[in-house]
Amino acid sequence: MKTVAVIIAGRQAAPWLQQCLASVAAQKLPHSWRLRILLGVDACESTFEAARRLSVPGVQVTYFPEHVGPYVIFNSLAFAHKSDVLVRFDADDVMLDDYLRTQVELFQSSPRALITQTWSIYVDEKLRPTCAMLACGKTIRPDGRRLAGSDGQFAMSYSVWERLGSFRAWWCHADSDFLRRAEWAGITKTVIPRFLYLRRIHAMSLTQSRDTGYLSGWRKHYAQQIAAAVKRYSGGKAPERVHPAVARRIGPMLNWPQQY
Repeated sequence: MKTVAVIIAGRQAAPWLQQCLASVAAQKLPHSWRLRILLGVDACESTFEAARRLSVPGVQVTYFPEHVGPYVIFNSLAFAHKSDVLVRFDADDVMLDDYLRTQVELFQSSPRALITQTWSIYVDEKLRPTCAMLACGKTIRPDGRRLAGSDGQFAMSYSVWERLGSFRAWWCHADSDFLRRAEWAGITKTVIPRFLYLRRIHAMSLTQSRDTGYLSGWRKHYAQQIAAAVKRYSGGKAPERVHPAVARRIGPMLNWPQQY
């Protein structure tokens, strides 16, 4: 039996948890695969209480008492729960039917290190398709449909994780850094041309907030570091294997039994 672990970091995510976790729990996987849903709550009591009330079958919730950011939470849970496929997903987004199955089937058929993504539909807080600005300054079409993968959501084989070490302990943009390192390391990335998840846009989302949004100082700082790294790689330097950055403290846990 192989395992696919969906790892979600949640902070100020109470309004979105029900839809997000229910959409993950409803996913169907190919025969001989099992689903593990790991929610890491980033020093946010309201999100933890919301998770406690939901009791979605199959979800394991871990509370992180220090605010460490989504990438350190992913690192911590990925190393604590080794799985054949790791999936990064956001607490305010929603998986559509076959989001996981379609990607896991690619991992079944490919023995090599692999990263997969899908197309998405940008939606507002009430899941209505919306127009949104991208990091490059371009604007999504009015129906919210983006015919490309987004750096924030992707799946990877565990061998990719071992090769690259971990996400950097950044407050934002570490997913883009990870994918650039993977690209220059020669790891195959496949984008499935289907709209398989809803990407919710709101004032507190990682790409929109004052602290970590596209126009924030942190994101501009990290973008400069990524550009410098790509320059190194294009000059012949191998992409770094980042030393695992994990949380120093882990608090209480909730573990809802799997529903069969």
